[in-house]
Amino acid sequence: MSWTILRATLQQRRTALAWYIGSLVAYSWMMVWFYPKIGGGEYAQLIDSMPPEVMQIMGGGDISFASLGGFFQTEYLGLMWMLIVASAVLIFTSRAFAGEIADGTMELVLSQPVSRVKLAITRVVALVAYVLLLAAATFVPIQVFGPTYDINLSAKVFWLLMALGTLFMLAVGGIGMLASSAFRSGGKASSIAAGVLVVMWVSDLISNFSEVADFFGPVNLISEWQPGKIINDGTAPGEVWWLYGIVAVVSLVACVFVFSRRDVA
Repeated sequence: MSWTILRATLQQRRTALAWYIGSLVAYSWMMVWFYPKIGGGEYAQLIDSMPPEVMQIMGGGDISFASLGGFFQTEYLGLMWMLIVASAVLIFTSRAFAGEIADGTMELVLSQPVSRVKLAITRVVALVAYVLLLAAATFVPIQVFGPTYDINLSAKVFWLLMALGTLFMLAVGGIGMLASSAFRSGGKASSIAAGVLVVMWVSDLISNFSEVADFFGPVNLISEWQPGKIINDGTAPGEVWWLYGIVAVVSLVACVFVFSRRDVA
């Protein structure tokens, strides 16, 4: 790994990272502040009375909106959060390899005394750092500001959310990095990775009223992300750890291998 390239990579993305971190912190605080106002009562009953398909589109799943976990999953940590962090991660990964190849700057980077493998590993480490900052910006404000509004997450729940949220973003980032290492256009790489996520989301929706998409369920990154159940139950299924971990590790290792063997000219 090259510390010089790592610092340069994070410095180049510092403006976008600052915007995403600021937005996530503000959103987290707003949801903590909002929960006592709409997390129960008639509004919660209205939401819970909606058809399951509508709740699924909103990201709520089968968890009661009136519960703390149901509120956060429906209003923030479900679909909305996935859209925010996926866009942040895919923008980062599109520039990691394909974007620089398209701009003609990759040859300049490789003209330095650094191997392709070292460069690729450094970009992977940069992604990990990027993802950890996004996870902290999401969950730390809930833990810090929560007690002021009678929201008290246990240390176990907080670390489960942090760890699984980080793994989810690394799995998405791994898909993006693999696409970026294989194509010459950052736009094409991010579009393909985003397309994979859209297919998973659509499959998750279809699986609620048809068995056509059930075969996709065990490897669906979207449907396996259930933060509301973690908040309510304090546990996360073992299979989701394996799914996110395997996708993240395999795709990130593959991106290093692909980039080390491709033509960047």
